[in-house]
Amino acid sequence: MELRNLWRLPLLAVALAGAATGASAADFSGQRIEILVPYEAGGGTDIYARFLAPILSEHLPGKPTVIVNNVAGAGAIAGGNQFEQRAKPDGLTLIGIGTSLTANYVFRDKRVKYKLANWIPIISSPNGTVVYANSALGVKSGADIAGLKQKALVMGANNATGGDLRVLLSLDGLGLKAKEVFGLNRGDARPSFERGEFNLNFDSTAAYQIQVLPMVQSGVAVPLFTLGITDNTGAIVRDPLVPDVPTYIEVYKALNGKDPEGPEQKAWLAMFNLNIMTAKGLALPAGTPKDIVDTYNKAISEVVAEFSNPKYKSQADDIVGPYPQALGEAAGRALRGAATFDDETFNWLKGWLNKNYQVSL
Repeated sequence: MELRNLWRLPLLAVALAGAATGASAADFSGQRIEILVPYEAGGGTDIYARFLAPILSEHLPGKPTVIVNNVAGAGAIAGGNQFEQRAKPDGLTLIGIGTSLTANYVFRDKRVKYKLANWIPIISSPNGTVVYANSALGVKSGADIAGLKQKALVMGANNATGGDLRVLLSLDGLGLKAKEVFGLNRGDARPSFERGEFNLNFDSTAAYQIQVLPMVQSGVAVPLFTLGITDNTGAIVRDPLVPDVPTYIEVYKALNGKDPEGPEQKAWLAMFNLNIMTAKGLALPAGTPKDIVDTYNKAISEVVAEFSNPKYKSQADDIVGPYPQALGEAAGRALRGAATFDDETFNWLKGWLNKNYQVSL
């Protein structure tokens, strides 16, 4: 399957995909349900989970309490492993899926003990990425990126093989060399950027809208580019949440007079599909009985329908945006498809990571 077309896995599937239609035997009256988020509080996946939790509570039978528990560490591996080892298939524990969690699985990190492909996603949500700089660098927009090639850029990141790879490949494609300080989640890196310790940073569009836009409005931060989003023809277009910010491909073309191509672009597209088109999600553990899965599928379809409710619309616009949501079985197909790389792309990335970051996959 062409990497460009991975988005065609039923992301347009839309709000009732996979939802249960009949009565379900599962009832969560008096129960407490945990969404395990394998990241620090304040990051994109945490914001996503905390937005969905109270709405999900309202639509699950018995209206159980739904809490978010942050289990951060090792680029989301600690939380992923804990979920794999401890979560029972009783519907009382879900995991919040983010890009690093999926990427570490894809790149076969030896610390990964979780089997992501066996989990049962109930929702998979696209989410954009915005790369931004400190205005002290003298930039006013993405049109000024060429001037950053001579600057000493410093950026916080988690690791070279996690979800951050989408940005590392983008910077490399644009000829920007940054000193990365690894070991930091987005929720950790952003305060360092605010304090002036880093002059380059990136966030999910959800986190950008809530946490970074005030810095842009005050003149501290300047958005440089987004990774874009695919439209219904498969073309990568501007992110509808930040339509005034150019895409990586636009900036690349402005710098080089042509569209990106070759093995690096194929690798970039692979990471785009993994990190953008299936950026966030919720999943149940492997082996969860059908009646519980059906109950969650019905509930999550009702949750998505609530996004247009005036009570939630403002938050929904910021956190999930206008992007199509893949639900139920469609969510499973989307996530499994995005987490599968062909050998050529995997081997090229292995070589690139070894050369640039001395990382062996």
